[in-house]
Amino acid sequence: MDQQRRPAKRDGGQPYKKGGGGRGRFVGGRGSGRGRSFTDSPAAEDLAEYVITVLARDPNAVQITRNPAGYGRSRLSVNCDPAVTGRLIGKEGRTITALRQLVRAVAGRYGKRVDIEVALQND
Repeated sequence: MDQQRRPAKRDGGQPYKKGGGGRGRFVGGRGSGRGRSFTDSPAAEDLAEYVITVLARDPNAVQITRNPAGYGRSRLSVNCDPAVTGRLIGKEGRTITALRQLVRAVAGRYGKRVDIEVALQND
């Protein structure tokens, strides 16, 4: 069958076009370096800090430090009391895993990578 006249996909997609580029419908593609750069946007870090302080219930029990870890990367170090640590990590680590996934999704929109690490406070 001729490639220019191939039928549409079953899920309702567009028919095959030769030489489409494979970029998808997003302008510039993901991480292509074209267009506007948002790597200096602190949106993901701000979201993580907000969620962590809400989960802790006491903003004074949590200390959050932002550490740049290279271009487009940053690390949030969370020092907290032992009582708050359990609340942040959750049962079998589900809460911290969900928070990391949420922050990773937001950071990906800006071309960044944000890592979160939780540690006990040293008194």
